[in-house]
Amino acid sequence: MSADRIVDAIPDHESDTPHPMSPRDILSTKVTSQNNTTQAVVGTPSRVTINVKDPRLRAPPLIPPKHGGEKFDELESYKDELANSSEPEPSNKLVSLSPHMISPPSSPSRSPEIEVAEVEDMNQEPGNTRWRPLSDIADPVKIRDDLWTIFPCRAPSQNVLEAADELARRFHQGPVEDGILFRKLAQWIRRYLSSTEPYSGEWFDVYVDEHVFWIHFIAIINALCKRCSHRATASLSLPLRPNDDGEGREAFEYLLASFTALTFRMVEIDCQTFEKWRCDNNTQPELVSFGYLEWLCLTLSTNKSTLWRNMQTVYDYNATPAISLILEEVCRPWFDGLDLLSRLLRNMLHKAQSVGGIAEKTVVIFDIIHRTVDHYHLVRRGFTSAGSDAPLPRQHLLVKLYSFFQAVDSILQKFITKQVTVLTHDLCETIICQLAMTLQKITAASNELTSRALHEDLGLVQKFYPHNAAVIAEEAWKFRVFRKCFLEGRMEIRIQGVESMQHALVQIHRKYIQGTSIARQHPVVSFLCDFILNNKLIDYLVGVESHPRLIRLTGNIVGFLVVSQRYTEAESDRIWETVIKSRDSGVVGAILQMLPSIFNIAHFSQLLYLVTKLNGIPVSAWDSKMTAYADHLFKNTVTKWNELQQGRGMDKAPYQCCIRLIREASSCEPLAFSKRRQISMFASTSLETLLDVGPSDNDRLQIYEDCIGDIAARTSCATGSICVINILLRHDTEWDIGRLAKDFALADLVIAEFEQMISRMSQGLQDPRFFDESLNARLDLLQQIIMFSPDYINTERGWRLWDTLVGSKAPSHLARDSALIMLVNATMSLRKRNSFIDACISDYLPKLPPRFFTSNLLFFVTQVFQYGNFVEQIDADTEFSYSDRLGMDMLWRVALVAPAHTVECKAIETLITTYLDSPKTQGMPKAAMERMHVEVVERCVRQLATAASQLKAFTDGTSSGEDEPMVIVAPDEEVYLQRLSFSRSLLVLQELVHRIRSHPSYSPVPSVRSQQYTDIEEIDGNPTTIHYQPFSGGSSHSIKTIQVGDLEKVRDLMQRFAALTGFPNFTVIVGGHKVNREEFNGSTIRATRLHEKGLFLIKNMHGHESVSDLIPAGLMKPLEMEIMGHFSDFYRFLSLDESLARNVLEFLKAFPPDDYVISLVHSTNSPIEDVFPAGSPSKSLYSVYAFEQRLLALLQNGSPSQEFICHGIEMTAMALARSIDNGPSMGVDGELRATAGLVECLLKFLKGCILEASFHSAVFSKFFRDANQLQTILRKVLLCDPRRAIRVGAARSIRSICDHQRWAGDIQAVSFRRLMFCNSLETSQKHEFAWYLWNNISPLVPETLQFGHHAEEFCGVATTVLRSLDDTHRRNLHLAAYIEVWCDLLLKHHHDEVGIYRYTCGSAFDHFPVRGP
Repeated sequence: MSADRIVDAIPDHESDTPHPMSPRDILSTKVTSQNNTTQAVVGTPSRVTINVKDPRLRAPPLIPPKHGGEKFDELESYKDELANSSEPEPSNKLVSLSPHMISPPSSPSRSPEIEVAEVEDMNQEPGNTRWRPLSDIADPVKIRDDLWTIFPCRAPSQNVLEAADELARRFHQGPVEDGILFRKLAQWIRRYLSSTEPYSGEWFDVYVDEHVFWIHFIAIINALCKRCSHRATASLSLPLRPNDDGEGREAFEYLLASFTALTFRMVEIDCQTFEKWRCDNNTQPELVSFGYLEWLCLTLSTNKSTLWRNMQTVYDYNATPAISLILEEVCRPWFDGLDLLSRLLRNMLHKAQSVGGIAEKTVVIFDIIHRTVDHYHLVRRGFTSAGSDAPLPRQHLLVKLYSFFQAVDSILQKFITKQVTVLTHDLCETIICQLAMTLQKITAASNELTSRALHEDLGLVQKFYPHNAAVIAEEAWKFRVFRKCFLEGRMEIRIQGVESMQHALVQIHRKYIQGTSIARQHPVVSFLCDFILNNKLIDYLVGVESHPRLIRLTGNIVGFLVVSQRYTEAESDRIWETVIKSRDSGVVGAILQMLPSIFNIAHFSQLLYLVTKLNGIPVSAWDSKMTAYADHLFKNTVTKWNELQQGRGMDKAPYQCCIRLIREASSCEPLAFSKRRQISMFASTSLETLLDVGPSDNDRLQIYEDCIGDIAARTSCATGSICVINILLRHDTEWDIGRLAKDFALADLVIAEFEQMISRMSQGLQDPRFFDESLNARLDLLQQIIMFSPDYINTERGWRLWDTLVGSKAPSHLARDSALIMLVNATMSLRKRNSFIDACISDYLPKLPPRFFTSNLLFFVTQVFQYGNFVEQIDADTEFSYSDRLGMDMLWRVALVAPAHTVECKAIETLITTYLDSPKTQGMPKAAMERMHVEVVERCVRQLATAASQLKAFTDGTSSGEDEPMVIVAPDEEVYLQRLSFSRSLLVLQELVHRIRSHPSYSPVPSVRSQQYTDIEEIDGNPTTIHYQPFSGGSSHSIKTIQVGDLEKVRDLMQRFAALTGFPNFTVIVGGHKVNREEFNGSTIRATRLHEKGLFLIKNMHGHESVSDLIPAGLMKPLEMEIMGHFSDFYRFLSLDESLARNVLEFLKAFPPDDYVISLVHSTNSPIEDVFPAGSPSKSLYSVYAFEQRLLALLQNGSPSQEFICHGIEMTAMALARSIDNGPSMGVDGELRATAGLVECLLKFLKGCILEASFHSAVFSKFFRDANQLQTILRKVLLCDPRRAIRVGAARSIRSICDHQRWAGDIQAVSFRRLMFCNSLETSQKHEFAWYLWNNISPLVPETLQFGHHAEEFCGVATTVLRSLDDTHRRNLHLAAYIEVWCDLLLKHHHDEVGIYRYTCGSAFDHFPVRGP
């Protein structure tokens, strides 16, 4: 045995060394004296021979918790101990390695296995020599105790933990310039490893005792690694000085190597720990090595370690030799660190199946492997750059790394196959990523290993270029693992496999395909495409049996084939086969969601082929997902076509798909209505978008032929074909529709098919839910034909079409309205004459029955006017007649004969607006405008006369001549239409008059009379000037003045204002207050002092006027004069039946009485039959109206003549007597109205003439009272007359005289003209007249019991008269007598009390419903 292999295992010590303490005692007990420090002494014979061998290390045990420590003494106190130590120094060769070498030669300080024998046996043959292990003669406990005793830099008063803490503090920030501490700690670690190595079976138990220390121990090296350059002094900044002679660096590197050896001892201990706890699946083992492995991982990285960065920055230190030394320790053959790491990783993964939290710690192992390979590459590059021909250093390191890769790969493959639950998504992804990186770095460093991986392990037969082989090896291994994941793994791992594969393909695309034109020729790209296709990954991932989640992740895999130009129609067929065959809607939906991800990178031909696949999908299977997919496909197809810049004429496959959907959706009866509508709308919208790029002319013509064939054959797809034609026509309407109408007789075919569809609908053979869509489609096509090819609709077709659209064949009002809207839209779009619209105006509309008149028909008629602006060239200077305007006759017809409560009001409004407010009317000269108004009047009068003559003929009948006269009875409908025409014509006139009177341009504000009021010959009193300003509506006049006398009455001043302004009704405001005309009526101007209050504001009261208010003859407009010019006709119309005559009468009352009737009622020679014709109530009422107006005019001009008053009373009394004598005609409303009118007229004479005369003339008043006829008149009109209208009218007139505050129960009792009489009466005279009335009414009270049903009006009048008495007359009442008589009457009266009713009037009799005895 050579001398250099023989060393002293344990150094000699003094013979008086006391017995050593136990390891536990040493960790917990302080040593009091350094002289008492014990060292490891081996009890051996005096003469021994030591044989040093190199056995392989074994594996180690468990992890302890961390503990604190205490300080120790200064470094100088331990220099002697280091000098006396017998530990051999490391060889100079250990630290003088070339930077190009991976690791230096083995250190002799590494602990060998020691055997001992007798000296005399040392020369014997090995087989005969009695060699024994040192453990057979040494005590392991004493050895460990001695090691704790000689722990570096331990003070006598400290325990080991305190010493370790102080050592860590020194390493972090203490002085370490000479490297003694590094050397001592490294020697202690080496001694500990060598001393305990023979006892590998006890490592786990020893670690259990010492785990606190070893967890604490890692803080020493971590403190050194944390040492940075931000310390107080330069001497403390780093562990090495710039002028170091080399020994300090050697000690530092020696410490790193020793700590690496200790790290792998801890790894072996953890392996023993896993074996110890192999059967315990519930307990998580405590591992010690991970703190050491993290340090090792950080130390192997020159970029992430703060220590290396600072040393490089300050001292320009090269860490490569130190890391090489560390890696040399890793590869020591007697313990093989890489094998230990693979064992640890395997144990961790197996244990992770039952205990959580372990698998995540495997990352640090892979990091160590990666940094080992990275360092190998670094050294390799330095070795190659030196130009040496020597073999690369440490080639066996790559082999060991590859073995590590194979070991972990076998575990991963097994976990995937067995579907181990611990292999989660994240863990699997991490392991695959780390192993792939490891394999790539290994194969990049060795062509031999690359060939081995490709051809032996992966089984590839292709030959690859060296610069691509490593990448291909990595990708081949990864993709095989990915394939294994989604073929054999759990669902989570299958998803992870697909995700990782598509992510890897994205990276390959970015690296080798993006931005290059020769992508498919790259070996890596070609290999991966072959792998995907040869292994049929697409068939599996998007197959019928696949999972939707996997399919959704396949987009990038399919897309990789697309961008590498390896995607063919075969792949599309396989993908679409799943869509066709799969019964799982989730699978189909996933494919339809995945495929759009490749549309933006696919070629036009590939997209077009996918479009052809849509034609195989039945309409019933077309859902929202398919719609969204097709929408993306169509849009991307158009985009790709535009990128080719080939203009219009795209292939017809997309058009065929859309057309098929439209046609089949319209005919698929089992399909739900909402789904049919959704499909049809989508296909229609898509077809319109596609028409921007096609189709070609031949394809377009072929589409037209197919669709027209459906229409001609009247198939179930006809509606869809019509929709397709409509869409195509929107892009080239005029040319296409003309060609279709000419070459294919489209107009005839569509009209015939439309008639059949309407007929089927009327017969109930068509589903009404789809009728609206079918109708609208045909109406759209008919609109195009009407607008652009009307000449192909002949007369016979036009009548058929009109009758089906609007006439009697229309199935419903909604369908008719839809057709009219279509005609409106067509008419609005026309800019030239259209033969069909002309026929509608001239032929079809006039014959349309009135029952079909709707608002949409009126809308169509009004649009005809706009149409006429383009077909009629009217010179603005020539006269214009609305009678000749297109559509005017139809508008008149609608206004005259439209059924009640339909469109008649709107039609009349439109008619009047057309005549008055249309742009052409507003631009006409005034003379032409007046002539137009005259035409309207003449037309209305003609229509009235025609209708009146027809109605008279219907009621008079005809005679045969020889036999008895035979009355020809007209149909009720004809009679109704004539009556309707008469009423509507009169209504048009009324509305026309109303609009002209209210229209500012036709009815300007009456000008204020400028002439001075000259009716007063002399001024009464002192002259004074009154300033006034009239207001009418929104306009005002200038301020005017008049001269009056201050002794004149206020009522005289009001009459002057009425004469000067022409206002029939007005209010006066002066001094900020409204003048109460009733209060100041009899007072003088001086008494009221109104002339001192400033400006008089005269405001016309328009709001109190109605359309029927009388217009003075002098203010009549040309239109009104034209109407009254036809008075003879209107007077004749008053002889018609009551309802018509009443309307005529109301219309005539809007004008002043005609001169003929005025002369008739004014003449004393006029017979009563002419003034009040019997059997013509309306003419009688018009005569009453004439009497009233004549009386009013006479009163305004002064007191009427006695002759006229007597004549009026005589005529009305005779007519009233004739009516009473003839008896009541309760069934004839006209007679009742005529009688009531006569009573009104008579009372007006009494009130307005007799009473007025009696107020002003004492003689006339005496004559009136002496006649003593008032009581008789009151009895007849208030009690005896059975007609309630007569009683109510009489009671109303009496109340208007007696109640100057207007009786609250009858708001219509007082009008302006009646109040004019009352306002002229003196208050005292009113009270006298009320007293006169009471004296005539009170005797009639007992007679009310005889007319129980007629006494209501009488009682109301009696109450009003009684309340109107002033205090003077009330004192003259015999109230006691009244009460006695009335109470006696009530007691004698027999009646049934049915309840108490309270009315607003104050009559005592109103509280009880009185019945006759």
